[in-house]
This record gives sequence, structure tokens and C-alpha cells, in this order.
Amino acid sequence: MGIAFVSLIILVLVIFIGFFRKINVGLIAILAVTIFGAFIGEKDSVIIKGFSSSLFIMLLGVSFLCSVGITNGALEIMSKKILKLSGGHAFIAPILIYIIGFGIAAIGPGCVPALGIVAALSLPLGKSTGYDSVMLAIIGEIGSFTGRFSPITPESLLIQKLTEPQGITNYQSTVLIYASITTIILSILIFIIFKGYKVKTNKIEQDEITPFNKNQILTLIGFLVVIIACTLFKRNVGLISFAVGIFLVLIKAADEKAVFKAISWSTLLMITGFGMLMEIVILVGGVSLLSDNLAKIMTPHTAIAIQGLTGGIMSWFSSAIGVVWPTLVPTVGSIANTVGVPAEGLISIMCLTASFAGLSPASTGGGLIMAANATDPDFTKEKENKLFIKLFAISVLMVVFIVIAALFGLYSIL
Repeated sequence: MGIAFVSLIILVLVIFIGFFRKINVGLIAILAVTIFGAFIGEKDSVIIKGFSSSLFIMLLGVSFLCSVGITNGALEIMSKKILKLSGGHAFIAPILIYIIGFGIAAIGPGCVPALGIVAALSLPLGKSTGYDSVMLAIIGEIGSFTGRFSPITPESLLIQKLTEPQGITNYQSTVLIYASITTIILSILIFIIFKGYKVKTNKIEQDEITPFNKNQILTLIGFLVVIIACTLFKRNVGLISFAVGIFLVLIKAADEKAVFKAISWSTLLMITGFGMLMEIVILVGGVSLLSDNLAKIMTPHTAIAIQGLTGGIMSWFSSAIGVVWPTLVPTVGSIANTVGVPAEGLISIMCLTASFAGLSPASTGGGLIMAANATDPDFTKEKENKLFIKLFAISVLMVVFIVIAALFGLYSIL
């Protein structure tokens, strides 16, 4: 039994122990990686390096700013104002949050800022409409999974940079079409899974919506500053969110103690601790073991599906834009020519599966959903553990759905 295989077994055990013993999965992951690292003779410095400071800053920064917006009521009123666009009809909420996720991502900043904003909006919007806030957050993030492939986003520019040397061009419209159809269908599936159709969506009385006060207006301007800074000046969303949030606290737009109390430190530890284990799994070849074995069984009928499954699996353990696409996109030209499948299909499916894998709580999308819901006073430790498993299961379901669609040739039509 190789070390790579053992690392995958440890990964599964950590998730199960955390769930059934109702202990923070991040803590179990840190324990596991410390023991496993010592067993394989890995240096402590390498293990500690697995703690993603950039991810931590991003999550904490966005959580800090979102906590400002939640504690001073800005996001709650904003969610009601959004519903006012539809005349107060609550049943429009899932559609609106999908459009918001799509729009914010598509105008330039890409997926990450959109993920943070829709995750933050989902909790007050859920309370206003009666919909499950997790469902709304997922649908909003799914919307951003389409918007991230507009021609001006970092994701789109990266893929273009990787495909041009292979002579692959004119694929972007195909990716957008596939992404739009897939995300709309899967948003409907999420709506059904969470039984959104059972929610009584009565019209919200418009006179119930109080006007914004000065602090709330300043907070919303702060969110706008984050979007502009990420879009026009390519600044890190975590750092900018921190800066804006701290400024708002300095001018007394929110109470500092309330903001810190609203941040779920256990959730941040869960995500970053789990990430430390992921780094060792990658280092010892656990992810490569999975990917290599999948590649061995590629045929013209299964190539696109396997490429998608490989991208999804890799994205559960690493960044789509930082690892998955830089690794897999350069293989597209060779696979397309050797196996005889359309390059557009290969690009589209790896874009989609890597995105939907991001709904995992170990990834940015799922992590931000957990961080946003953790600001709810009713969000207990038991609910946190259940949500961790639920998001991972939904992530797997979405990836499997896309892969099955590929097996039926649905990503080879255009």
C-alpha cells in the first residue's frame, strides 16, 4: 500500500471522524497531518507551509466586512430592497441572487468577490423570504460560475493565455453557452433538493422596509469600493475587505466587539486546517494517483467526462485558477488531437466541474457559505458540522451530474 493511497484513506477518515464525533474537521485534519507528516519523515516547516495564509486573509477579510454589514443591518435592508425590484415578490429571490452572482463576477473581478457578496446577502435574504439561506447562497454562487467566464475576468484571461499556444481560439462563446445552460439547470436542481417550492412566498409589504441610515449607507459604499478595487485595480479581495471593514469600524459604522463576535473563528480554522491536510495529500501524490488512474481509461466516448471528473477531483483539493486549470488546460490540445474529441468540450467541462467542486467547504465557495451562515446566532456547532458534510455532498453531486451529462455527449454538441 503506497503512501499516496494511505493519504487518501486518511482524508476520508478525517471527514468521517469529524462528522460522527461532532468535532471541528479542521482540528482533526491538523492532528492527522501532524501524525502523518511525522510518519513519512516530513519537516514541520513543510506541514506548516500547508496553512494557506492567502486563503485565511481572504476568508477573514470578507467575513470581517460581511460581519460589519450584518451587525449594523445594512445587508438585511439591502436584501429587502433587492426584493423590491420584483415588487416584493419573495419567490423571485432565487432568480435575483443568481443574477447578482452572475453580474458581479462578469463585470471583471471574477468569481471570488461575487462568492463573498452573495454568501453575505443570502442570510438576511433567507430570513426575509423564508428560503433556506444555504440554498440561496449556492444558487448565487452558481450564477457566478457562469459570470466568471466572461472575456474580461481573471479566469477567462488565464485560460486564454493557456490555450493560445496550442492554437485553440474561438472557444469562449461555447464555454459561456455550456456554462449558462448547466448552471441554470443545476440551480433548479438545488431549488428542488432544498424543497424551495414548499416555502410560502407571500408578497412582502413594502412599508415594512426601513430606509438606510448613515452607517448602513457607508457600509454599502464600502462593498462597492471592494468591487471597484478588485475590478479596476486587481487588488486582493481579502485585503481590501479588511481595509474597508477596519475603516468602517474606525468611523463607528459598526461596533468592533459585535463584528469580532460575529466572525466564526471555528469555521476559519476548519477550512484552513483541512487545507493543511490537502497540501500533504497533494505532496505525497494522492491527487495524482486519482488523476493518473482516471487518465488511463480515456476513450473518445469517455474523454470529456474523465477530464471533467479529473478537474473536479483536483479542485476539491486545490485551487481551480491556481492549480487545476494551469495543470489541465495545457493538456487539452494533445487530448483533443489524440483521442478525437472537441477541445471546446474539454475546456468547458473542466471549467464547470472545477467551479462546482468549489462548493466544497474545503474550497472558497463552500467556505464562504459556512462563514456567512456562522454569523447567525442560531448557527450551532452541530449545524456547522452538518453543513460541512452537506456542502461537500452537494459539491460531489453537482460534479457527478456534469460528468454524467458529458457521458451522454451533451458537451460535444456545439
